[in-house]
Amino acid sequence: MAYSVDFASSLIEVTYPRAEVAMQDLIDAIRDAESSEQGITYGQIARASGKESLGADVSVGITVELLGDWQLHFWPGNYIAKVAGGNLVGGPGGDPIAYSAGVQVLLIQSAASTVVATGGGGAVGALTQAQEDALYAAANEANRARKMLTNKAVVSADKAHVTVYDDDGVTVLHEFDISADKLSRTPQ
Repeated sequence: MAYSVDFASSLIEVTYPRAEVAMQDLIDAIRDAESSEQGITYGQIARASGKESLGADVSVGITVELLGDWQLHFWPGNYIAKVAGGNLVGGPGGDPIAYSAGVQVLLIQSAASTVVATGGGGAVGALTQAQEDALYAAANEANRARKMLTNKAVVSADKAHVTVYDDDGVTVLHEFDISADKLSRTPQ
């Protein structure tokens, strides 16, 4: 099972570091949890809508609305998680994703979501592969910029070398030398 539901903290835990959460898989796991022995003693976790047929193997995309304080929570780590295959909304203050240290979540939403069935039985989302690749590249670039600006940086005693560390504070992210006049730097 890809998800575990923590009823006490209102978190839907992604049970292992994975890069993608699909809305249909998520709502299936939520419905299983709601109908479990423990789940029937709690209120509803989410509502789902969509998937109405538009004809010719085209249907409206699915929207999962997390109710109350429910949120999706990823394992901490240094990776980009993708939430796609429909829309995920709700959560406290309208935020369906709980904070996870080091994880950047790419939440792909669409106001005009559709799903088109293909011959192989799969589905194609509203984004092309090139668009998804561009979003991943932008998210990776933004995540690296955040790390370069906010993570631990150690300047050598002679102030000629700088080491910037990843989110774990141990792994070297980037190193560079500073010129004697302090006007330029040279990556290593």
